[in-house]
Amino acid sequence: METIKEIRKLLNRFYQGETTLEEEKRLQEYFSSTTVPEEFIPDRDLFRSMKSGNEAIHVPVDLNQKILAGIDREERKMTRTRRISVFSLSGLAAGLLVVIALYTGYFRNDNSPRLAMTDTFENPQDAYEEARRTLAFVSAKLNTGTGELQHVQQVSKIASDPLKSLSKINKGSRELSLLGQIQRINDIEQ
Repeated sequence: METIKEIRKLLNRFYQGETTLEEEKRLQEYFSSTTVPEEFIPDRDLFRSMKSGNEAIHVPVDLNQKILAGIDREERKMTRTRRISVFSLSGLAAGLLVVIALYTGYFRNDNSPRLAMTDTFENPQDAYEEARRTLAFVSAKLNTGTGELQHVQQVSKIASDPLKSLSKINKGSRELSLLGQIQRINDIEQ
């Protein structure tokens, strides 16, 4: 009888696809016994279902295309959702700024002199320098405000990292497709 430590190692190798047929038979024999620790019950059920299903499994011909189409559809949905949220937030902020500017500049009903449109500079060069300095200040403030969006980029990058493992699944499904084609050729030749 195998020790629990050995069974764990074999299971890890099995789930990583690194076991030999002999090791899989050892696992099959272990899980065929009636007494299995509680932590191995899901594995026991898996091996029992594999034992009863020794007949050939029918794999649909277009399974690979369906999987790839599903992955592509999910990737497009995630990209579109992220893009819409950033654009909608920036549009909302711009609209809010316009409303505030209109309210404070034109629609307030106080007759204070600051609302009157008069020249504040005699020299156009001084007016140009003041406008340049003001716009540089506004630009610096906007840049610090958008600096917080770097965290959003990092979060979206972290969230997309698990999707990289899907490329392994994609590669595996292509290999399965090729194996299926080889099997069909072998069947035709016989």
